[in-house]
Amino acid sequence: MRTIRADGRAEAALGLTVATLFLLALTINAMLPALGEMEPSATCTLLLAVAGVIALIVARPVFAVSMLYTLVIGLTAFVAGVGIESGGFLRETDIFGVANGAFSRLLSFYVIFVACAQFGFNRFLKVRTAHEPIRARMTLQPISIVLGLGLVAAILATGVLAGLTGGFSVLSGVNRYALRNDASNSTLFNLFLNNQTFVAVLLSTFCTSSNKTVRWVSIFMMVADLVLEALHGEQFMAVLHVCMTVLTPLIAIQAMNGKPVMRYLGIGSAVALVIGSVSLFYAYKGQGLDVAETVMSRFLEQGQAWYVVDGDAHLFGAPALGGMAAFGRFAASLGSFTEPTFFSDAPVSGLRDLMLSYGTPEILKAYVFDDVTFTMGNMAVPVYWFGYAGGALFVALTGAIYGAVSAMLIQVAMRGGVVMLWLTTKIFAYATYSIQQGDYWTLFGARTLFYLLIALIWWVCIDARRSNADATRTGLS
Repeated sequence: MRTIRADGRAEAALGLTVATLFLLALTINAMLPALGEMEPSATCTLLLAVAGVIALIVARPVFAVSMLYTLVIGLTAFVAGVGIESGGFLRETDIFGVANGAFSRLLSFYVIFVACAQFGFNRFLKVRTAHEPIRARMTLQPISIVLGLGLVAAILATGVLAGLTGGFSVLSGVNRYALRNDASNSTLFNLFLNNQTFVAVLLSTFCTSSNKTVRWVSIFMMVADLVLEALHGEQFMAVLHVCMTVLTPLIAIQAMNGKPVMRYLGIGSAVALVIGSVSLFYAYKGQGLDVAETVMSRFLEQGQAWYVVDGDAHLFGAPALGGMAAFGRFAASLGSFTEPTFFSDAPVSGLRDLMLSYGTPEILKAYVFDDVTFTMGNMAVPVYWFGYAGGALFVALTGAIYGAVSAMLIQVAMRGGVVMLWLTTKIFAYATYSIQQGDYWTLFGARTLFYLLIALIWWVCIDARRSNADATRTGLS
């Protein structure tokens, strides 16, 4: 008992030391721009952000894996920051970057986001080593296994049919967005792509089954899904998203059962790196693009929304191009069940509003043609509306919500059925896209609230009752 208590104290002391050092480094990094060390601050910010993500993975693996895709997306913005503040050319706004410490300020927003996300996560899921082995309820029911694997097979079949009838982007050498917009079978494309989160979470949950056949069938389907994603031109970040989502229920259940989980993170990251990189290389080569130049250009795009807004914002004042008028347009869009686009008759809002304010006409035409907004604005859009202080409060709110949604996804994977999981993954996918891009309509819009209402009704009327009946057998309370 004394040994355990001593080990606990040592672990607590180490955690406190690491947290203190990180806060000290964060403070010094935030002071660098004020001390005139503008350009080095971008590199220091990147290193500090990477160290923070690694520390979070080691200290809180279950929470970290549910957030890892979002955090890695964020790291690309800090990589962009090094290039931008070294004088990189931002083709979307037709300006050259200048060292001003913008990304040092961005890091503080991510710290707020992660802290609030962990608060929301902990409110819905207590991560502890269970005394009784945890087994996901749907893996214990043959009807759920048949239904789940059947649905995954149907989704994979639509991916194959979409490629055979409309063409695989990588094989045809056509931009994936242009191919899908021109395809007569866009419904098949959308059905396959819009259910990737469901496929990943369901197969991950089935990988925890005690039935070896179910586990291997799930692994085979997982590999097939990743190959189809690559053939359809989904590149590094999309593959990373699937790999990290696949790991979420698996790592959560294994960690709560007291088993080591870091190896799964290593394997998942390696798979994402290999498949995503190969897909990216062949997709760009097939389109006749210079791979290195295109990758560099797109990296710079990842941070430019923040950079241009940061240059106009104040502590309590929003940029003149944004402000409450822009937020009013966003609020007015929330009642629509259809996601706002450049083609809608309604006023452009959210990230598209920001892009219209700062983007060049040529780039905006390309976005309209492809019907896609690539540039992230997850932290820039709130500052575009409210300035730094109000933007930080909005980021804190979205962080707490996203943490809660991530925890709910794990809870449903352990205690819910296939239908409930599909509803929850829809909500989680919308929230993830919102946090990734800054298109907050997908988090607060009527469509997401509709799915949330249906999920709550289904849980109360069906899955919660079944889950309570099975609580003793699954080891969950």
